[in-house]
Amino acid sequence: MKYWPWYKILVFFGFLLVVVGVMPGAYVVFQLGSGNHAKPLSVPVSLKQGVFTSPEFTSDSSGPYLVELDWRGFPPRQTAVDLDWMIVADNGSVIQQGTLSTILRGANTLPLGQYKPSSGQHQKVVLNVHTDTAGTGVNAQLEVGPQENSLTLSSELPLVSMWALFVALPGALLLLVMLIVKAIRERKAAR
Repeated sequence: MKYWPWYKILVFFGFLLVVVGVMPGAYVVFQLGSGNHAKPLSVPVSLKQGVFTSPEFTSDSSGPYLVELDWRGFPPRQTAVDLDWMIVADNGSVIQQGTLSTILRGANTLPLGQYKPSSGQHQKVVLNVHTDTAGTGVNAQLEVGPQENSLTLSSELPLVSMWALFVALPGALLLLVMLIVKAIRERKAAR
């Protein structure tokens, strides 16, 4: 009695389920880790009292851009940040501005705000720090970049995880069962 065609069909089907279940998640993880959403501005900044002007940068999309301070590691607990910020175009006009006065409680990323630039527009960030931010040194980074890629992709992670759970997991279980069946058949044949 031969059942090898059914065995091969079931193994192929299990392998296909695993591949189809894992591919969307692998794509999302790859996109999150790739430089497709690189930030046009990422500069170290010392948050001492005074005015800081970033180097000029160019926006490469007209989607929403996020302006944030990012600490490499965690800043000291209860770190006070008190500043005004503005995005200034190369012609001197203010594109967006805001004020921030907060105390960090263990966070390492502090969103200042967001704005919508014109594609190809030259701009810079001006920070007016009202009081010294203790313990930050040059570990803080001022970062500006598009938010749609990373936020959209990270919001898709639960969906692709559920997909993998309901598609790839049954395929992996089918492959495991087929491996056990093969081991049992080989053991019987060896007797």
